[in-house]
Order: sequence, then structure tokens, then C-alpha cells
Amino acid sequence: MGQWGLWVIFAIIFAIAEALTPTFFFLWFAIGAGAAAITSLFIASVSWNLAIFLVVSFTLWISTRKLVKNLYKKSTDLKTFQDQIVGMKGKIIKINENGEKILVKIKGDVWRAYPDETEKEKLEVDDEVLITKRSGNFVYVKKIRSENGEDSNFE
Repeated sequence: MGQWGLWVIFAIIFAIAEALTPTFFFLWFAIGAGAAAITSLFIASVSWNLAIFLVVSFTLWISTRKLVKNLYKKSTDLKTFQDQIVGMKGKIIKINENGEKILVKIKGDVWRAYPDETEKEKLEVDDEVLITKRSGNFVYVKKIRSENGEDSNFE
């Protein structure tokens, strides 16, 4: 395998890295390695092929960086479900004996929960709760009461 084979391997590695990461960064290096693989068929100098790889990769990266930033600026600030969870209703599905571990079902997902700082009543299984805050992998909940002061039913 000649020099071109090594550049093809580098191109494949960069392409795999691009596929495995959420960034839009390694694609340009995969293209640069592909360009170096093609030129290595005609130019035997490792230095020249390395220079071609670097010039092509960084030129593509720099030229599209501004374009990608503009695309992200124009996109809306959509939040993921986990960020939109504050303000949603849920239902307590499990509480351990000492009340320290609470599990809440929110739109089909189960979350670990803690009582909100303002919650004074003891929470019970099947209580309808409002998500007041999210912190990491758990949420803070507050019991929802109906307008007449009684607990509301959650269906």
C-alpha cells in the first residue's frame, strides 16, 4: 500500500469521527485527506501531500465556519423535552417508606423527584404534581390542588 492508502485510511477515520460526534468539524479533514490521497497518486512528496491536506482542510473549515454560524443564528431557540419539562404536570407513581425517593411519571417518562421548597404537605402516590424546577436528572414538584382546595384527579 502506497502513500495514497494511508490518506484513504485517514479520510475514513475522520469520516467516522464526524459521524460519531455532534459537531460539524471532522468532515473537512476527511475531505482534505481524500484530496491528499488523490494528489499522492501524482505527487510522491509526503511534504507536499501534507501541505495539500492542511490547506484544503483549513480552507474548507474557515470558509464554512461563518456560514454555519449564520445558520445557527437564524434557527429558533427550540428547547428539548427535558428543558421544557418545567411547568408540566406529572403523577407520583412511587414513594419509598421514608419519603426520600419519589418517582414521577411525566408524559410517559419516569423522573426522580424531590418536593419543592415551598411544598408543605406530604406527597402521596397518585398525587398530581406540577414540575417547578429541573436540576440535572431530577425534578422538583409541587402538589396541584383544585380550585376548591381539594386534590385534583389526574387522568
